Amino acid sequence: MFSARLSEQVKGLNALNCQQVNGVEAALEFLESDNPEILLLQASQQSNWEICRSIKQHRRFLWCYCILLDERDCPQTHTNEAILLRQAGVSTTALEIGADAYLWFPNFSKSKNEDAHDHLDRLVQAHIRTAIRRIQAHNELLQTNDLLSSIALVDPLTQLGNRRAFDWELPRQLQVSRDQEQSLSLLILDIDFFKKVNDEYGHLVGDQVLRMFASRLRHNMRFYETPFRYGGEEFIVILQNTSLQEAQKVAERLRRLINDAPFVINRHLDLPLTVSIGVATVAAGDNEPAEQLLGRADQNLLRAKSTGRNRVITN
Repeated sequence: MFSARLSEQVKGLNALNCQQVNGVEAALEFLESDNPEILLLQASQQSNWEICRSIKQHRRFLWCYCILLDERDCPQTHTNEAILLRQAGVSTTALEIGADAYLWFPNFSKSKNEDAHDHLDRLVQAHIRTAIRRIQAHNELLQTNDLLSSIALVDPLTQLGNRRAFDWELPRQLQVSRDQEQSLSLLILDIDFFKKVNDEYGHLVGDQVLRMFASRLRHNMRFYETPFRYGGEEFIVILQNTSLQEAQKVAERLRRLINDAPFVINRHLDLPLTVSIGVATVAAGDNEPAEQLLGRADQNLLRAKSTGRNRVITN
């Protein structure tokens, strides 16, 4: 009876894709495998109150609109005042456990009390429409946040992740490596004599070189190699599950990638460039913090530059 009445309520709401489950275990399995946006729970089942309380304690379901529908009739002996007090008390409890709405939905006979039946139908549909509007607003907010996050984490010149993105990503990948007992390596690349490019050809040419450099990196990265623009002419690559020896091979491959082909700015200008690279690795099981790993890679970069440039220096 309960599910049949609900099906009747949502017929005209085209935005909904409805699924019915029976029993607590089936409901919990559904919640684990899906992300429902609206939940209509039968309030006469006490377990549904616990489901409502439980899901609202999880961040994943904070924006799920949960409606407790109570189809039970009030005892006929209740006075109007007693009915009002009962509804106020139950509604308050529902809101306190995290429900977004509690609706009394007694099973009036439509033939005997058509007005009351229609009002209750409209009330349920109005709450569902309210839920849809709130969910749409939430989804729009998420899209806006995603856009702002991407803007905040992407270098506008090269379209690589910027320093803020790197500062967020390195500790995360280090933790993943520790959890999986894998090594992680870091490359810091610095374009040799880049200041000379700016001084001789101007900053527009310098910007073009940076874009072309980033493009070469991006199109020669494997899925476990993540490049970032750290600042100026410095770039960083995070290498997941990569030993020091493997990282040295990757660095040497990138060094040759820059050294072996000049940067063609236009028909009249080809710029031969080189890159110096510092490499550092955190071995599996090592708890070295991100700052120390970055510091070691930076020291090796300084050694590469001070000993002649266009070379790779490891630990």
